[in-house]
Order: sequence, then structure tokens, then C-alpha cells
Amino acid sequence: MSSFKSAFVGAQGEVSSICIKYAMSAGSTRLSLWPQKQFLALYQCIEHYSGVHYFGSDLQRVSDDPGFATGLAKRHPIHTMFGERPALVEQDYLKAQEAFSVASFVVVDRGDICCVQCTFVNGSTRSDVLPAYIAMNLCGALKASIDMSCLMTVNPAGSA
Repeated sequence: MSSFKSAFVGAQGEVSSICIKYAMSAGSTRLSLWPQKQFLALYQCIEHYSGVHYFGSDLQRVSDDPGFATGLAKRHPIHTMFGERPALVEQDYLKAQEAFSVASFVVVDRGDICCVQCTFVNGSTRSDVLPAYIAMNLCGALKASIDMSCLMTVNPAGSA
């Protein structure tokens, strides 16, 4: 896996679902749609994983010293997660809704990778192996979706 893009659907200040499109190193893509219950559980798992593995990671080193990234390989996830993001369009959301809606999942912490094993509503299964840096960045994207959905229902106040 080299990168991802996510988008959420929200209503009344809550995320009702989130669509994630992963870009694979070989050039293919994978979709998944996370209904609210599964999305919130995924966020908790990924947040815990990130908290355990962030300190001492290359992601922290780049955050502390942006010049550190120049010494990393061209295909290092630090570089690919920003440079190889897939396009995520409405058709992807519809396809994910039809074939890749997550019914249940298991997250396995394997140190430098996080494995997300999904069972979809249609009964099919898939295992997505996220390098630590992708998982940590996904955690931030999921949190941003939650924060943004809450802002969408704030009533305007004050004077303009």
C-alpha cells in the first residue's frame, strides 16, 4: 500500500459513513465503505495503534526535522502517502457502498504494519496491510472527518 484518500458522508453533526480508497504499490486500488459503527471502532483501533507506534517512528522524526525525509528511500511510505494519493470520486463511493461495505473487522498490530481484516456485508473478506506511516496518517484523516462533521452543524453566531 502506498497511499489513500478518504471522504465522509455526514448528517446532523455525525459521520454516517466514510469511504476509503487505498492506492496499492502495484498501481491498483482498493475501496472500503465504513458505516458509522464500524468507522468509529476503526478510528479507536487506529488511534491506539498510532499512539503506541508514533514515538520513535520515522513519521515523528520527519515531524521534528523535515530534513530527515530526504534520507529516506523514494518508495518509503513517508513519500508515497503524499505523492501517490488516488482520486476518490462519487462512482468510487457508489461502488464501495455496493460491494465493499464493512460488516465487521479485526485490527492486528504487527509492529511496523497494521493489518485490517474486513468482512463485507456481501460475505467476502479482505486483508489490508497498512504500513505504520499510512495507519498513522489515516488516523489523522479519520479524526479530521469527525472534527469537520461537527463543524458542519454549528450555527453561525457573532457579527460579520
